Amino acid sequence: MKSALIILANGFEEVEAIAVIDVLRRGKVHVKLAGLHGLWVPSARHVIIQADAQLADVQDQLFDAVILPGGEPGTTGLEESPLVAEILNRHVHAQKWIAAICAAPRILNGLGLLDGRRATSFPGTKSAMNRCTYIEQPVVKDGHFITSRGPGTALKFGLEIVAALTSEEDAAAIASAMLVA
Repeated sequence: MKSALIILANGFEEVEAIAVIDVLRRGKVHVKLAGLHGLWVPSARHVIIQADAQLADVQDQLFDAVILPGGEPGTTGLEESPLVAEILNRHVHAQKWIAAICAAPRILNGLGLLDGRRATSFPGTKSAMNRCTYIEQPVVKDGHFITSRGPGTALKFGLEIVAALTSEEDAAAIASAMLVA
């Protein structure tokens, strides 16, 4: 079974996390939710999610994908964490999937992980995406990186991750069952 680590920081965007969790679990991907600052993680609109583990407790594990939801101040919290940077770099070197949505792709850009790659993000962070070729599409996949624009693209983002981890057929079947256009 494929595995995905979703890192939740205080102030994450609810839709970008929950929609992706839902789609991945429908795709039979084992999802581990890790809280950056604890097990109870408040979202940008004060929805509190219970993580499966604290990030420090799973930092040495290798997952098939690492996923970063956006939202503020969640993205800034992820961006300022040396542990998040270390986990991302280790997974990149292991050629695992890295996926980020909304403002979170700027973290990948800032770490130099998107150098020479195509990527997208929330329109308000476009100016921070200065080390990649910026593409204004709902979801952009380049190499082992998947980026997306925001809450309205979260289902397609999740489906692209399922396609990368399992198969295009699995993603299409989930999209059909969920009535995703």
